[in-house]
Amino acid sequence: MKKITFVALSLAFMFLFLFGCQSKENISTATNVNSPSLSENNNQLSIDNHFTSVSISKPKGFNKITFDDKESLKAFQDIFSSAVKEDGIVDIAAPEFYMDIVYDKASQQSLFLWLGEKGQRSTFMKTEDTNTIYTVSSDMTDKLIELVESRFN
Repeated sequence: MKKITFVALSLAFMFLFLFGCQSKENISTATNVNSPSLSENNNQLSIDNHFTSVSISKPKGFNKITFDDKESLKAFQDIFSSAVKEDGIVDIAAPEFYMDIVYDKASQQSLFLWLGEKGQRSTFMKTEDTNTIYTVSSDMTDKLIELVESRFN
């Protein structure tokens, strides 16, 4: 009899514990609409255009280059604004480059970059969201190649 009571109480306790841990369906999480990394339609890589520099380095921080001139920053603004979210599951090799978009001393955003060849598309990924990639056209890849090769070579 004690065994049956113990099992019944144990099951009741587990049921209450599991039931109490369930999330409520009607609760939504608030999103900061002014976040620089979010776009209105969530299909574009939206970067706040008020960044002061862009740094690119190879893996492990080797050969870090920084772009802070107006012409380069404008080119990066055009490239970032043209990046489009790709649907599907992300299964991609380690990134070729790391990028830091610096807004001020206390604020920056980091991206991974896979630089395509001339005439190919290039790929970006937010470091905080490794399940989503964004691609840019072959024209933007050519612009990226010009920027990167002008400083790395």
